[in-house]
Amino acid sequence: MGDVRVSHAELLRFAVAVFSTTGMSEADSKTVADVLLWANERGVDSHGVIRIPIYLKEIKDELYKPTGKPVIRQLLPATFQLDCNRAPGPVCMMQAAARAIELATTYGIGMGLVSNPTHLGALGRYAQWVAERGYAAMMFIAGLPLMSYHGAKGANSATSPIAVGIPAPGPEGAPLLLDMATGVASAGRIRQAALEGSMLPEGLAIDADGHPTTDPKKAATVLPLGGPKGSGLSLVFECLAGILAGSPIIVPRVAKGTTKAPIQNAMVMVFNVASFRAMDDYRRDVEDLVATVKDLPRRDGFDELLVPGERGDREVKRRRANGIPLPEGLYTELDKIATEYKVEPLKAL
Repeated sequence: MGDVRVSHAELLRFAVAVFSTTGMSEADSKTVADVLLWANERGVDSHGVIRIPIYLKEIKDELYKPTGKPVIRQLLPATFQLDCNRAPGPVCMMQAAARAIELATTYGIGMGLVSNPTHLGALGRYAQWVAERGYAAMMFIAGLPLMSYHGAKGANSATSPIAVGIPAPGPEGAPLLLDMATGVASAGRIRQAALEGSMLPEGLAIDADGHPTTDPKKAATVLPLGGPKGSGLSLVFECLAGILAGSPIIVPRVAKGTTKAPIQNAMVMVFNVASFRAMDDYRRDVEDLVATVKDLPRRDGFDELLVPGERGDREVKRRRANGIPLPEGLYTELDKIATEYKVEPLKAL
């Protein structure tokens, strides 16, 4: 199967139009669409518009509240909890990031818990957004049991991602952005491979009996990154983002079998760099660090050394110039959605 290339502007137009038909406000539709397209442009297609059919099904099943509005509960001066009640995940996270910046401006740090949203999308989008405003960010998610705990079989822990954003070292540079899952890959990578008609890399997934597989049709769950390291991080993220907020996911779903528990929770931490030291000095030292890493002696087979976020920044430039590739199966699925929701279908490049 091949790819169909679509421009960023066309995909954005389509996504906003579709979400708007569900009752979601235009502003919220743009926020959700922006987060999906951010992932597509950076090559994280498992978190891009491939999610549109999933979100629409969740809306039909009343698991996703397109008109929901998150509610902030201030805890202590620098901390808060955002109760989402299944409101659109990107809307919740953007509100949490903005609130954390406000608090960090006054107190040096702002920290919040995001409870019971719908799917939050690519976590790096929010960390980058904070870093672009001159603040440092650390965020992580506790999620659904879509990964196997190290040594176990079946879906019993989450691929909980972590993202760290560091303000750009200089006026012409981009923020440093670490954005990674605690699984070898996200669970969406299996669906993406199935739509592409491709096999999975070895060591990514196991089948229902716990045996390694590269067939996305047989893959039941992904494996943790670094074995016990990935599953250990996932476990503590559940403690700090889920249980701390009184919104656990793993025990209710794995041990008790309920499907009514939240699907994701998050912790958002924002640091006001200028409250710790002069911002110009901080940026200069980060710039020196990056230059030092880039100049390190390279092993055979490595043409250059990349810092966090650099690969994604380059992919953005390529995809803005050449269009975003969509698997034919996904393009066909989105065309059917256009008909069902009575919006103008996607136009390929």
